[in-house]
Amino acid sequence: MVVDQERKLLEDAGHEVGEYGRRSDDISAMSLARKAELPLRVTWSIQDQVAVKNELGRGQFDVIHLHNSFPLISPSILAAARQANVPVVATLHNYRLVCAAGTLLRDGKPCFKCLPGSPLPAITHACYRDSRLATAPLAFSIGMHRALQTWPRGVDRFIVMSKFAHGIMAQAGLPAERITIKPHFIPAPARVREGPGSYGLYLGRLSVEKGVSTLIKAWDPSLGTLMIAGDGPLRPELEKQAARLGTSVRFLGALERAAALELLLNARYLVNSSRAFETFGLTVMEAFAHGVPALVPRQGVFPELVRDGENGFTFESGNPESLRASLHKINDPKVSLRTGEKARHDYRALFTPARNLTALEEIYRAVIAARATARS
Repeated sequence: MVVDQERKLLEDAGHEVGEYGRRSDDISAMSLARKAELPLRVTWSIQDQVAVKNELGRGQFDVIHLHNSFPLISPSILAAARQANVPVVATLHNYRLVCAAGTLLRDGKPCFKCLPGSPLPAITHACYRDSRLATAPLAFSIGMHRALQTWPRGVDRFIVMSKFAHGIMAQAGLPAERITIKPHFIPAPARVREGPGSYGLYLGRLSVEKGVSTLIKAWDPSLGTLMIAGDGPLRPELEKQAARLGTSVRFLGALERAAALELLLNARYLVNSSRAFETFGLTVMEAFAHGVPALVPRQGVFPELVRDGENGFTFESGNPESLRASLHKINDPKVSLRTGEKARHDYRALFTPARNLTALEEIYRAVIAARATARS
């Protein structure tokens, strides 16, 4: 979604944007022989290096903006960009450069064992898909490219969405002076919330790292109704866990984006209960854009977005008692109105399309100018 939004933003501003992409879904259609090549392709894809080199040879490109090279494209395209002398900007949507799982999370708890040292612990703990076999090529790729300095040598500017991510990536060895903090943006909604709303709302995937189990443990029927919009492997278990709460917890399943945003218009607050170190928190910004305050864990990026008692409330990650106390605070209609107004103000000041376009253009101009200076 973020990539599509940024592309449209640039095109609407008059920029020409091409696209080169591979989808993970393509793997299922591959022959057995091609699938056998995947571990090598994760580390260095000759096919995509050649394809990108050919693409760059067909026209004049000012900059390449890389959003995700995992698993099929790999860092090989950085070599193609270097050969064509085209600067590269890379947005780091997760922590895959330093963590095989991409989340800095293991067994539901924060994990920094591969930062900044060897990625071998990832294999020991089967961090990717609970499989040592599946984790091994990822760990090898992380270790090899870290040793070769592939990313610092091949990328002119890295983009992260928070100070927290900036610190993690700098600790992992990326040059801090070439890491720019640029949050994502949210398109202006057609409508914003009127009044204090009437229910709590969770929007997101139902999986272990999202911490929904903590939310259900913290929930008290006296708070009213909790709407849980989303689906995932943990849904049956969560529904059993919530059975004791009767009709005060409602599972709505996966919703189209428009339907999910419609729910925000009548929400008293949004809860993001994630136990992972999110790189941004789009649902929080969606809530802010609609004038809805948020309740978030006191870790990672979230304290940068939510100031306790101002535009929402925070709680200790994974702690039901801490979450319950904050739920009771934000459930007060007057508090929800006050914090919601501040949330809307913060969206308009920091997370609009216009602000994002300005930041993107400044980054592009800087790397193009630096490359031109180096060339001359």
